[in-house]
Amino acid sequence: MTSSAKIFAAAYFLGACILMSLGVLLPGGKGLVAVFAKPGGLTAAEVIARADGPVIFVRDGSWVALTESEDHEFIARLYRAGAGFVASSAVAQVCARWNGVLGENTI
Repeated sequence: MTSSAKIFAAAYFLGACILMSLGVLLPGGKGLVAVFAKPGGLTAAEVIARADGPVIFVRDGSWVALTESEDHEFIARLYRAGAGFVASSAVAQVCARWNGVLGENTI
């Protein structure tokens, strides 16, 4: 295998992994979502409040908070309110369980 073929294969594999990761992390609509605040900006709870959403869990001064999403419009409102990234319900569930907010049988 030539070096250019190896570079192409590595780049193709890396690109596929990035696309799959984004597909898993981006929210799909309804359910819990994790809101990550931008560094130096509003806290995650403030972003959720600006988007008129319920804050389900947040620690004091945290840059991550959990909220409930009803549709894609709410996700767009979160970004307009200053969210740095809004993660999927799978990520939100992991964050909630890690912090002891949700039990194993809750979701």
